[in-house]
Amino acid sequence: MIRRYYIIKENTNNSFRQTYWHINYCERNNIEPLTEFKETKETLIVTLDMPCVDKEKIEVTSEENCVRISAPTRKGFCFKKDINLHFSTDPEKVLATFKKGILSIEIPKKVKHYKIEIK
Repeated sequence: MIRRYYIIKENTNNSFRQTYWHINYCERNNIEPLTEFKETKETLIVTLDMPCVDKEKIEVTSEENCVRISAPTRKGFCFKKDINLHFSTDPEKVLATFKKGILSIEIPKKVKHYKIEIK
């Protein structure tokens, strides 16, 4: 595993902002996108930074305990990410949206408990 950090400086209203990007090279010409996780009681929201990617070429597949993402870029490499879930999900209910280089995936948690009526 190779870790590289890039510093991106943006000049907005005469102020500089530094952002450190962590890129995990998993295979040859494949990199893991910068990923953010937000978990609630009902869902897990995953946000992936995927610049230089066309929406039509993104492939998201879902299984009960795993979500896989792959997308080739216009720069010659491919974003790949496997998200192993610590809960079960219904694969057909996973939602994905892509806007301005950001892929957002909403993964609903499968309900495992039921209220039993006492007779």
